[in-house]
Amino acid sequence: MKNKFFLWLSLLITLSIISYSCRNEDLAKDEANPQRNNADFFKHQSNLYSKAGIDYVNILETYNRETDFLSTIPDQEGMPLWEKMQVLDVDDKAVLYVPLSSDNTSLSSLILVTVDENNKVSVLRNFTNDYLKIYTYNTDYPADKRRFLMDTFIEMDFLCFKQQEFTNLPTDLYKGSAEYNRLNIVEVTKESMNNGKFIYGSLCATMHVCVNGCTLLTCDYNNCQHQGKCHVWKSCANTVDWVDDPTTFYPSAPSCGPGCGGGGGGTPGSGGAPPKDPCALTGGNKPFYRMLTGCNNNGNTDLPTLDDPCQKTNDMLARPNVQQGIANVKANAALTLTNPTTGEIGFKENKDGTVVPADVNSAHQVVYNNVINGYGGYHNHTATGIHMVSPPDIVDTLFGFAAAQSVNDGVGNAYYGMIAAESCSSCSGGMKYVHYVIRYSVTDS
Repeated sequence: MKNKFFLWLSLLITLSIISYSCRNEDLAKDEANPQRNNADFFKHQSNLYSKAGIDYVNILETYNRETDFLSTIPDQEGMPLWEKMQVLDVDDKAVLYVPLSSDNTSLSSLILVTVDENNKVSVLRNFTNDYLKIYTYNTDYPADKRRFLMDTFIEMDFLCFKQQEFTNLPTDLYKGSAEYNRLNIVEVTKESMNNGKFIYGSLCATMHVCVNGCTLLTCDYNNCQHQGKCHVWKSCANTVDWVDDPTTFYPSAPSCGPGCGGGGGGTPGSGGAPPKDPCALTGGNKPFYRMLTGCNNNGNTDLPTLDDPCQKTNDMLARPNVQQGIANVKANAALTLTNPTTGEIGFKENKDGTVVPADVNSAHQVVYNNVINGYGGYHNHTATGIHMVSPPDIVDTLFGFAAAQSVNDGVGNAYYGMIAAESCSSCSGGMKYVHYVIRYSVTDS
């Protein structure tokens, strides 16, 4: 009897040890492959990730409470990189590009959102790397839409993770290296259908403007000869093709049709997928277009700069001396509301970084006698003046700063700003500012 008892006891101990070991292995596996915690998905600092006082992350969180979209989107592992979210204003809508990552080293997907004029989500789509591969390799789909989506992933990858080199790109959309169709970020944006602008396209209109005294007249070169100087004025508006109905261009479940090729094996030059690059990132929902760091000597850390005109302007104005000059101009603009004798003042930023007052500050005019050594400047308009840059601001001052730039400087460094103050009963302090800055980025014809 005693022997049987010890036998059963030994058996129970053995089973307990096996059970404990197996349970620990399962727990270790779960911890090694964590799933997303949706409760943490919308955690953010509202002052960092809002625009014009609108907290878009809170808007998405409210939308999720209503629809539970997080439980239905294809990417069930990626967490948002809110600090890298892009907000683009298009007409009366806002378009959001929200990058998700499951490993903090590469994109797992992108959420593209349209927020209407009432700050309600009208469109939300989640595009994964798997979707991107199937869609962009399938030559049955429109080339411009395939390129637009591919560009979006590439440029967002560069923004989030500083990835510079890309491979396995669809051969009918990109002209890269012969074997694996590799391109770096500079080459991608250079030949991009989006004209090098980040993620979105630009719809531009060009008109001839004749400057006659203080009047801007639409003209052509023939009649302008008798009116005054004629300049080319280019105006661009942001465009996003999928903003209203993305299913028109990006079906919910694309199939792998002719020319698709899945993960590689297409014929180079015939559209679709090139041969699979051994230096490409692989495994799970990884970006098929990413290069492995260090593979084939692609560890370059000298990051290029994308042609983002807004970012360049912000960087120029963020210089401490320029910020102080702008603060002085704003203060003077505010004085014109209470003291009618207060006129205009201005400053010039020299190429050595110093900021100096304009040569002439008068009731309704600011004059710079010498712009050769300057990048740009700022001035104020009075409360009774016109709160818009004037033709002389453009033709005499901005164009003067642009003409003064050397080949090494580049005319894109030339800028000119205007600030005016207006009474506002609903605003803090009973006042608001009108603030314009114009930067020279096209050549004068």
